[in-house]
Amino acid sequence: MKYDYRKIIKIPYYQSPAHPRMPMAERAAIFLPFAALSGFEDEIERVKKKHLEENR
Repeated sequence: MKYDYRKIIKIPYYQSPAHPRMPMAERAAIFLPFAALSGFEDEIERVKKKHLEENR
């Protein structure tokens, strides 16, 4: 099914006066505990140390 978005693209975005937008820093903090790449930082450090040892 193909949808023609041109029908809705110029509709103004509704923003509730009763519920102001959350600041980006607070929004980011919500997702912080759910790191998709858990252990990634440790792996980067391991590869970095290995690389430094090989190039001495």
